[in-house]
Amino acid sequence: MKPFILIIACIVIQILCVTSGFSHGTLGHVARSDGYLVTAEYDDGEPMSYAAVEIRSADSDIAFQTGRCDRNGHFMFFPDKQGQWDIVVTDGMGHRIALISDISIDANNDDKPKTSETKSQAASYGITRAEKIVMGLSIIFGIFGLWYGWKAKREIRQKAS
Repeated sequence: MKPFILIIACIVIQILCVTSGFSHGTLGHVARSDGYLVTAEYDDGEPMSYAAVEIRSADSDIAFQTGRCDRNGHFMFFPDKQGQWDIVVTDGMGHRIALISDISIDANNDDKPKTSETKSQAASYGITRAEKIVMGLSIIFGIFGLWYGWKAKREIRQKAS
């Protein structure tokens, strides 16, 4: 029984001491700058360097433009028509940002984008990193609590018979 408790204690200590292995979410937004600048970053502020970008018009199944962000997580595109544009940024490791942007183009100004409100939607999960850690530890302790309760109940039944 003591080696089992020692193993569990070692696992808990290792889990508590890990700092660089925590996962993170993503954030993104679109800004206007002679074209439209897509900025992709993780929720801790680190840029999504060289992440794949795919831009589609809402009424088309074919990608308008594909490419990769630069090392700062930036990607610039120049739309050819106004309307809703779907922007998807993926880093190849499971992180994904899906943005929807309404873009207006001024036809009198050589098809350069005019100032417009950009509405973006990004997948954001309302759980902080600390809450995820507490939730994970609660699940682990809950499973072991159920297992020890079942084991104790079984031992009591064996002693009674």
